[in-house]
Amino acid sequence: MDPIFYALIAPVLGALLYPVLHDHPRFTRIFDGCMYVLVPVLVFTQIIGHYIEQNSWELGGILVLLGVMAIGLFLPIGIEHVFHHAAPKTEALSIIAGFLGLGLHALLEGSSLNTALPIITAPMIAHRLAVGLMIWWILQPRYGKFTAVLGIAGLLSATLTGFLLSDIFLPHGFTGSDFFQAFVAGSLLHVIFHERHHGSPHAH
Repeated sequence: MDPIFYALIAPVLGALLYPVLHDHPRFTRIFDGCMYVLVPVLVFTQIIGHYIEQNSWELGGILVLLGVMAIGLFLPIGIEHVFHHAAPKTEALSIIAGFLGLGLHALLEGSSLNTALPIITAPMIAHRLAVGLMIWWILQPRYGKFTAVLGIAGLLSATLTGFLLSDIFLPHGFTGSDFFQAFVAGSLLHVIFHERHHGSPHAH
């Protein structure tokens, strides 16, 4: 079966896993604890992994990406400390920025699926399952099911757009996209760490 089918169905299955794994009081704390580990790992593998695929193990570039990611992580924290009343808006902006980065990554990922390069299906499915689960875990408790569905739909739309328009996207390589993704990935990590230290909206 075509890999694009698995790429589109896996995030949906990941979102459907959320109530199965989370909505049991005995396992909720364990589930959230696992997600606090899974999301940063997923972010690092997407950003650093994609850079290594394109540029091999170029240490200088990797360190620069980590620095940009750190800016994305600590800039919202600085804003919150200066303007305490702006914390909710800062978190919302961090989520928006993080999902812009996920959308760009999905666009590039969709483009890579429409090439002659060999694709190892199992890791791709596991990765996309985790992304779908992460999207639902972040959005549904804060903004409800409708917004979470829109998040999944946006991911699928970006993936399919990249697949259909791969001839346009791949040759140009999205100059600077690695640094943009690194910055917004840091913003997404800010949301996770902020939630970890200041209380989870999942404790409902």
